[in-house]
Amino acid sequence: MSETFPSDLVRKEIAELPDYNAGLAQDRFKAIYGIECRAKLDSNESPLGPSPRAVSAMQSASAGVWRYPDAANTALREKIAAQFETTPEHVIFGNGSEDLIGALFRTIIRPKDHVVTICPSFGLHEFGALAFGATVTKVPFNTDWSFPVEGLCDALASKPRLLIFSSPSNPAGPVITEDEFRTVVAAADPATLICFDEAYVEFIAPEHRFDAMAIMAELGKPALTLRTFSKAYGLAGVRVGYGVASDAPLIKALMKTRNPFGVNALAACAASEAIDDQAHLAQVVQQATHERDRVAAALAAKGYDCAPTQANFVFFNTGAPAKLLTEALRAKGVLIKGWQEAPYETWARVTMGSAQENDIFLDAL
Repeated sequence: MSETFPSDLVRKEIAELPDYNAGLAQDRFKAIYGIECRAKLDSNESPLGPSPRAVSAMQSASAGVWRYPDAANTALREKIAAQFETTPEHVIFGNGSEDLIGALFRTIIRPKDHVVTICPSFGLHEFGALAFGATVTKVPFNTDWSFPVEGLCDALASKPRLLIFSSPSNPAGPVITEDEFRTVVAAADPATLICFDEAYVEFIAPEHRFDAMAIMAELGKPALTLRTFSKAYGLAGVRVGYGVASDAPLIKALMKTRNPFGVNALAACAASEAIDDQAHLAQVVQQATHERDRVAAALAAKGYDCAPTQANFVFFNTGAPAKLLTEALRAKGVLIKGWQEAPYETWARVTMGSAQENDIFLDAL
C-alpha cells in the first residue's frame, strides 16, 4: 500500500514532541512478554483500589448511562467548592487532571510564550507548552533535592506566561515548604499564572502541609491548583481530576477548551462517594506512607541513592541507564518506570504497591 500521508500535515511542534512515558497495562504486558505481571509498580496506582462506596455508586449509576451526564458537574463542583471555601464558579472538573493541563495550555499559551517548570517534572507540564510553540525553562532541583527556590525566582524575573510545577514532585517526591512556596509566589509577576499541581497532596505528612490557594490569594496572584482522584482515591481507571482557580473568569475560559463531557456519569458518582469515605482514604495513605519509608530504607541498604519522598512512590538512582534495569525487572514480571528526561536517565520511579508486591520488587532487584 502506498504512503499517502503528507510529511508536513502534522505541525512541527507536535512531530518533535517525545512520546508520553506511560505505564504498561497488565494485559499488554502479558501479550508482549508472555508472562504474568507479578508486581505492577509503574503508574502510581493505589493497591487498595477505590472506596467500596465509590464502586457501589458506579454500579447503581450504570443503569442511567444512556443519558448524557451533567456537563457542569454541578453536584461535584458544589462539594469541592465547600471544601475550599469558595464558590462553584471557581471549580472545574476534567477527564483526569491531565485533561485540565491540556485545557490550560489551549486557553492561555501562544506561540513564543515562556513557561517555567522544574526538572525532573511531570512530562505534560513541558509537552503542553512545546505543543503550542512556547519556550520552556526547566529549573533543576538542588543537589539535596530541596526545591530550587532561587532558580525559580530568577526564572520568574522574565515574567513568563505560566509557572507550573508539582508538590510532591512527580517523579521525584520532595515537597516545597510553606516559606519556600511563599517566596516563589511573591516573586511572580501578576501577569504570570501560577499552576500548582497537587496530584499527590493526600500523601503529604501533616507537618508539611499548607493551604496553597490561600497563600496565592493572600499575595494576589492569578492561580490554579490541580488535584486528582486517580492516586490516593484509587479511581485512575475512571479519570476524574479537578482544578480550583483564583478567578472565576479563568474557569469559564477553561470550560470552553476542555471536553464538555469530560467527566462521565459513573466517574462523577464515584468521585462524590470517594470524597465522603475519609476512612478509606486514611487507610490508603497510612499504607503508602509505611511502605515508602520501608522500601526507601531497603533501597538505601542496597546502595541506591533515593530522593526524599512525600508521595506514594520512591525515585532512585540505578547507577546505569534505567531502561536496562526496567527491562531486566520486566523479565521477572515486575513493572517500574525508568525515567527518560535528561539528565535523569539513570533514575527510576517505583510505586508503593502492597507489601507483597514491594517485596517481589526488592527480591527481583
